[in-house]
Amino acid sequence: MTILMRDNLYQATRVLNSAHAGLLMQRGLYKWEEGEKPIKKALIDTIASVKPNELYLLAFNRWLGATFDKPTFATVSAKIDGRLFTGLALGGTLETGAMTHHTYGMPMIAGSSIKGAVRNYAEHLFAKRDEHNQIKYAEDGQVIVQDNKKPILDILFGTDSDDENANAGYLIWHDAWWIPKVTSNMQLSGDNQPFVGEVVTVHHQKYYQGEWSEALDMENPVPNQQIAIQGDFYFCIEGDENWVKFAKQLLQNMLNEQGLGAKGSNGYGYFTQSKALTPFLEHLQQEQAQQQAVKEQAKIQQAILNLSENQQLVYLFKVELSKKDPNQWHGKVGSPPQVVINGENYGFLELFKVVQAWDNSEDQKYALEQVFLPELPKLLGSAISKNKNWKERINPLKEKLGLT
Repeated sequence: MTILMRDNLYQATRVLNSAHAGLLMQRGLYKWEEGEKPIKKALIDTIASVKPNELYLLAFNRWLGATFDKPTFATVSAKIDGRLFTGLALGGTLETGAMTHHTYGMPMIAGSSIKGAVRNYAEHLFAKRDEHNQIKYAEDGQVIVQDNKKPILDILFGTDSDDENANAGYLIWHDAWWIPKVTSNMQLSGDNQPFVGEVVTVHHQKYYQGEWSEALDMENPVPNQQIAIQGDFYFCIEGDENWVKFAKQLLQNMLNEQGLGAKGSNGYGYFTQSKALTPFLEHLQQEQAQQQAVKEQAKIQQAILNLSENQQLVYLFKVELSKKDPNQWHGKVGSPPQVVINGENYGFLELFKVVQAWDNSEDQKYALEQVFLPELPKLLGSAISKNKNWKERINPLKEKLGLT
């Protein structure tokens, strides 16, 4: 047994209110054991209990707001169908580990890994085939791609040649973020554990180590404790609008049909459709609606700044009227629209009675020109002159103000 950690550090790591899973994988093991490894198992159990904190939720919300539903971004949310192994070689003293975000310690999938996996999928999709419909391979094992499809791969993923015109591709394949689980009011839920302990049993260790030439069933199986990832991921591709849409389709197909990470032949790393973003998107829409409302309110305040109090009422009536569905009130004089201004209900008739009682002719003229003359025909479904009641109301006021 080998001691890997100083006593004072060991005591400090025994009391953790929160933890960075990546640091635990790299530095958390304090003793190296031979044979059965209960200390390693205890550390893996600790890592599996790590949950996202409010800082990660804030960062994820910021990234989502910056990328979702933007013309130059294509995004995909996908759920791991089982478990995912990614970053096994990053385990440190644990031998194997999982890829984590450097700052927040939550699982992530490197953009370079995503790009490579999608490229591999696309190369097989665009491969040349023989008379038996089998994919053709070069001597070095590389897939031979159809000549007319090579420019597409160059745009999506870049060129591999040493040519002076080589490029890195026209798209940015961002790291995929793990999606935290939240409640309807955007609080972290209790069921929020991205890491999970996993055991991969090696049945032919000496064969894989090159000691035996054949994989014989004469060895004892060797259980290997590892860390896997569960849950949902948010993928993001940035670039030209048309190309990112095409790349998104390739990404979705790859996640469903080919998978990501290690041990795909054993069923790891495949993805299905995810609904984990639903509460985030609802919250995002609410925030955007609130921001839009604030902007509209500021615009209204600026517009009525130089209007009289009476004119402000008319202006606000027109603003609220514009929010109504035209199909709900155009041509429906029997059910005129009602709007609320400063806690009072106003329809065309109620507003007209108020306007009729004003002493200021400029205010009355403003009301006729801004609301009644342009909007009343929409309600009536015809000219004001064809409606007896409104004709008898409007014409005398027009004559008084010299608008005939």
